[in-house]
Amino acid sequence: MQSNAVRRRSVLAATVAGIVAATTVAGPALAADPTGSIAGVVRDTRGAVVPDAVIGVFVNPSSDAVQELQADSRGRFTVSGLEAGNYKIRIGLGGWSEWAPGRVSHPDQARTYQVRANRTTTANSVVTATGFLAGRLLATDGKPLAGAPVNVTNVDTASQHAGLTEADGTFRLRVQPNQTFVVSYQAGALSQYVPHTFEYAQATRFFVRSGQTVRLTDRAAAPAGISGRLTDAAGAPAGGVNVSFINVDTINQSDTTTAADGTYDFSGLLEPGNYKVRFRTADGSQYAHQKPDYDSAEIITVASGETVVVDDQLLWVVAPQ
Repeated sequence: MQSNAVRRRSVLAATVAGIVAATTVAGPALAADPTGSIAGVVRDTRGAVVPDAVIGVFVNPSSDAVQELQADSRGRFTVSGLEAGNYKIRIGLGGWSEWAPGRVSHPDQARTYQVRANRTTTANSVVTATGFLAGRLLATDGKPLAGAPVNVTNVDTASQHAGLTEADGTFRLRVQPNQTFVVSYQAGALSQYVPHTFEYAQATRFFVRSGQTVRLTDRAAAPAGISGRLTDAAGAPAGGVNVSFINVDTINQSDTTTAADGTYDFSGLLEPGNYKVRFRTADGSQYAHQKPDYDSAEIITVASGETVVVDDQLLWVVAPQ
């Protein structure tokens, strides 16, 4: 009896020892956390928090970010699960970026942040305060241009900031500070630049400083157009004929097709300028007026708000539509 009791105690002791040993071996593996975090707040040089900045964490700035997330509405962020090591932080500001701790444009000059296991590294940043371009846009009749697409283009980098006008024609767009921009907007079928021009070279250049709001007002210029009626060599309406309007200064081309009665109407759909008009069917092509090629074609000038009538007769007969 005593021998059996001793044997049971020995087995129980061995079982308990095994459980303790297994717990001792597995315990540290479950508890260990070899990663750390980076946390901080993004503010600008005027002291305001920068909401929704895109935070990218890099081991090598020439490679992809190891993690990327968006700061909250108070400019706060926490990047967790980072292996121990050295990192650099890029702060995306909506079309441009700076490197932590802010006001650094190149990663080579950026601060290196060391991350240690089970620790949080603080990476607060102060970035250059943004600029704004704001204004009011009016249609050709002087009424507010509502819901119109607006594009602000950096003249040096070609990067763009886009938005829509409000019901009263106003807009406000955040832009990279200390840069120069041109503003374009959609008015009807065509896009034009401030101040009411269709030519990029004539667009006003707006320099926007850090923390500055540059304001503008513009009334859209009226587009031009060409319309007319085309007949064939027999005098019958030439329907289904391709009509091309070729701007002789920009070489931009717009097209339409004649109706069954030979008419076409491209009113309000062309930029003011100088054009050559081409008529083309499967049987051939000619330019207005009855000219065989581009070089001999007449130049037709259309002004803002004007529609010029260009009637012509083809040198061949067109099959009925």
